[in-house]
Amino acid sequence: MSTAMPTARRPPSARLRLWLPPIALVAYAVWTVLAVAGVFDAMDRALAAPRLDPTGSIFQVLAAWAVVFAPLVMYAGMLVLAWWAWRRRLRELGTAVVVAAALSWVGTTAAKVLLELPRPPQSPHILMAGGWGYHSGHVAAVTTAVIMISATMATTRQTLQLTRGWWISGSLMVLVVAVDRWALGVHWISDIVGGVLWGMTASFVALLVCRVHLHNDRQGAPEAEQTELFQPRAAVIYNPTKVTDLPTFVRHVEYELETRGWRRAIWLETTPTDPGREMTAIAVRKRVDLVIGAGGDGTVRVIAGGLAGTGIPFAVVAAGTGNLLARNMGIPLDEVRALDVAFDGADRRIDLVRVDADDNPPEYFCAMAGIGIDAAIVAADNDLKRAIGSSAYVVSAARHANHAALDAEISVDGAPPVRTRAHLVLFGNVGLLQGGIQLFPHARPDDGRVDLLVASPRTIRDLVEVVVRVLVRRDRGYDRISRTSGRRVEISVDHPDRYELDGDPQGTCSRLVAEVAPGALVLRVPG
Repeated sequence: MSTAMPTARRPPSARLRLWLPPIALVAYAVWTVLAVAGVFDAMDRALAAPRLDPTGSIFQVLAAWAVVFAPLVMYAGMLVLAWWAWRRRLRELGTAVVVAAALSWVGTTAAKVLLELPRPPQSPHILMAGGWGYHSGHVAAVTTAVIMISATMATTRQTLQLTRGWWISGSLMVLVVAVDRWALGVHWISDIVGGVLWGMTASFVALLVCRVHLHNDRQGAPEAEQTELFQPRAAVIYNPTKVTDLPTFVRHVEYELETRGWRRAIWLETTPTDPGREMTAIAVRKRVDLVIGAGGDGTVRVIAGGLAGTGIPFAVVAAGTGNLLARNMGIPLDEVRALDVAFDGADRRIDLVRVDADDNPPEYFCAMAGIGIDAAIVAADNDLKRAIGSSAYVVSAARHANHAALDAEISVDGAPPVRTRAHLVLFGNVGLLQGGIQLFPHARPDDGRVDLLVASPRTIRDLVEVVVRVLVRRDRGYDRISRTSGRRVEISVDHPDRYELDGDPQGTCSRLVAEVAPGALVLRVPG
């Protein structure tokens, strides 16, 4: 079914991206050494701005402009930009914006304190012109902001016209701020150039360290020798309530497809009544070469179940609260990086676990499942999860702390059932929870077994000890916790209780059978 991906060589732009930080840093260092040595003194005096009347209208306009583009304003705006990026799961971009702002501010402050280069003698005593002169904090801040906004536009795949328009506007903005600082007489020309160089250095270093992709590592769509009929095709199944910036996500995917010689994707949106079943069935019927699933654990679970046994690779773009499968398989939570894995990663066969609960239709889970208090906790209100994220589960746990214990019979691989009174019954196909907590230390997604954790605390003290022992992984031999694993686990409870699959509430049941489907899913993981 799969068609070989077109190949392309690494373009010069990718290599240039690696060289920009050291080039900018060396340029700034050389310029700074020359400024300290006094090489630019004659030039600075010759090009010094004429003194303006502090009471004149021109001076007042320039002073107001300095307040508008003050470093504090620029850095505050960059923090807003970083928040915007994180909200859209552009985590590396958001981190880079924060790092760039911090580097720009720290470097400017350090240069002024360490070098102690004075401002022009005619520098007026105004709010935005105190302290030492080298280098210009205003110019460094606006340069950093312009470059990071440009990086944001490149990362979100804005149109070429819009990107070029911003580059022109941003360059003019830097120029206007530079002229403003010069005309006010608060900086020498050398201070202004130093500010530009440091702003470039801070930005390029941040982008490199945070691994932000400004451009794809391909030169553009390859010349296809095959007709479209033989080009690979992907289906994109997405949950519109989880993909917070759909236009940007669409641009990301279409850019990757175009530059790799793929056909246009089949776009399939989930609905409140169908979390992905029919959409996945359409993708299977179309015999696509790749399914990209964008959503939370519930969306990922439904798509994975629909792809079970088909051999179609599944790429996850995590957009939920828990993202358990992505975390356990090392799939990046950053949207851009996740799409890199989708197209450049390796295929790995992993197990799914089929669940039969009473007379309900069979379902699959990828990561973890539970019955009883666990299901009550993960049923945290969606509005609460959107507001406070993973902390919603803590709030929900407090609300359900007095959830009744289960009187259960548990049978593993057909062995005689064991009766127990359990407060917590959890299944694990993988081991890692959020925050790096290893709930199932021995669970492997491809070992053909499902792990089972049963906790039976009798008092509040027991409950606290159970939690602590699980967190520190010292529960071996502790009689309130039992662990086992098998290919098939059957649980029967005296009274129906709620159950969940991958954090997705499913209703209630009194009998639940979990059976491993070995190697049922082909998952695209980092290579």
